[in-house]
Parts: sequence; structure tokens; C-alpha cells
Amino acid sequence: MSPEKLPVEKNIMGNTEKKIKVLVKPQCDAEIRDRFITKFGEKCEFVFEENETRDSITTAEVVIGEPEESELQKAGNFRWVQLTWAGADKYTKMKTFPTGVTLTNASGAFGKIISEYVIGNIIALYRGFPVYWKNEKEHLWVQNKLSDTIYGKNVLILGTGDIGKNIAHRMKAFETRVTGIKRTAVSEHSDQLKDFDQIYDLTALDQQLQKADIVIGCLPGTSETKGLLNYDRLHSMKKEAILVNIGRGSLIPTEDLIRALQEGHLKGVVLDVFETEPLPETSPLWNMENILITPHIAGPSFGGNAEVQDMIWNICMENLERYVNGKELKNIVRLKDGY
Repeated sequence: MSPEKLPVEKNIMGNTEKKIKVLVKPQCDAEIRDRFITKFGEKCEFVFEENETRDSITTAEVVIGEPEESELQKAGNFRWVQLTWAGADKYTKMKTFPTGVTLTNASGAFGKIISEYVIGNIIALYRGFPVYWKNEKEHLWVQNKLSDTIYGKNVLILGTGDIGKNIAHRMKAFETRVTGIKRTAVSEHSDQLKDFDQIYDLTALDQQLQKADIVIGCLPGTSETKGLLNYDRLHSMKKEAILVNIGRGSLIPTEDLIRALQEGHLKGVVLDVFETEPLPETSPLWNMENILITPHIAGPSFGGNAEVQDMIWNICMENLERYVNGKELKNIVRLKDGY
């Protein structure tokens, strides 16, 4: 039986179902704990964050959250790990991730809020808001007559998953032409095309980069995507193009980006992720006026946004319901593909 379909075990003494031990690692409030217990208490035995001990991981069959590699090595009863993140590269890169264990992520919780981040920052660059923010602190009344608009632009989105689709959907409101790039080609009848004008595979990247006014990176961190936007590709983009990266910092080699910007290439760059995090204080990127830098906050989760937090817990609970009923889980991570 495939690990995607995981039946509840039966007690050898009869038909009574053996309770599934579930370790919930993220901190959750009383309401969430009550929802877990009310909905699954008959079939599951929960250990929540405040009661977790060093031995909790050794007996858990299900873990909700992000266990460390050292914890995974202790686990003898693992069958499923439900992440509260969309990205799974911490685990896909592990050499010792347990065989036979299903890994699922929280894809679907972050697309809306990240798309707002992307559009907001692009507008800020087009309208020159960073200059006005600086002038405000210095009490300067100086008008900048140069501005631009998203309307009618050619938008290239690298990655057509939940985040990419949400960005594409909202970009269409600006009457843009939206093109997607993904690992493999899609058929002309694919549901993915409803938010994109066209989707190509990676072989079309070089050609599409040259046409784009706005390039948005939301690809997962894999061996295929590492260093994908190198110096040559950055320099092939329009000189007045805007580049946004909210996927993984490994997509853009930092030194290549610095070189391109120092040569006066690209109108502006929005960076929420970096090859090295935190971004070193000595990085020239900090002092470049046409860059907006944020510390990996485009998709806030626990403690960052209540709606996103609720969506994460809903995804976890929906999958737990599937698990206890022996149904196929959603958001299964393909370890060999890296996402």
C-alpha cells in the first residue's frame, strides 16, 4: 500500500481502534487545541507543544510541525509529517529523512497574502514611494514626476503553484499579459491556464525573460532552480524590468545580482529571500536605492497573520481527518523532486 493512503490500525483485542499518537509542535491557543480534541479525540491522542518532552517524538505516529533532523532520527513510529510551511526544502535536502514516511506541506495558506506583498511592492517601486518615505523623514516636499504603472505590462511568473496562481490571478486585474514558467509543460486544457495567458516549461525561460517587464520568482528550492537567474539571465532582461523574489534565495546568485545592479541594469528589485539569511550587514544590496528588502516575511504564518494561521490549521485538520479515515492526503511532497 502506498504511504499516501494510511489506514487506522485495529487493536488486536477486537474492533476498537488504536488511538493514533499525534504530536503538535507549533504553539496553538486553547481554541485550536479544543478543535483538535473535539474533532479527533476518539481516534487520536494528542501531545501539544507545552506538554512535549524529549521522548514525545519517539512514540508519535503523526507530527504536525517541523521536527529537526535529530528528532527524526529518534522516531521509530513515524508514518506522516504535516508541515505548517509551504516550503519543504529543509526536508527534501535531508539525507536521512525516514523511508516510508509521508511528508505534506501547507500549500494553499499563503498565496493570497504573498500576492498582496508582491503587488504592493511593485507599485511602490513604480510610483517611487521609497524616495517619498525617505523625504518624509527629512520633511522634504519634493515631487518626483517619473512614475509607471502595472497596467498592460508583460508579467513572467516563475512557478505556477498556489503562490504563482494567486499572483497571476490578481495581476490580471491590471490588464497584464501573464506568462508562467514551470518545471514541466502543461496541456492546453489544464486548469492552471485559467489564471495565465500561457505556461511554458523551463526550456522557454531565456526567451520569456527577454520579453518581461516584471519577473516574479516563486519557485521551490531544488537543484534545478539553484542559480537559475544567473548574471547572463539577469542581463538578458529588459534594463527597465522589475525583479521580485519571494520563493527561495538560491534562485538568484547574490554576487550576480549585485554586479547587474551596479552596472545600472534593472529598474528595481524586491527581495524577501536571499542565498544567505540574514542578509549580511556588509552586503552592498542594503545601500542600493532601487531595492526593497524584507526579512523573509512575505508569507507570515504563526503570530504574523490570523487568517493565514487559521488556514494553516484548517489544512492540518483536513489532512488529519483524511489520515484517520484512510484516505489519500493532500499536499504530498515529492521528496525526489524537491517539492
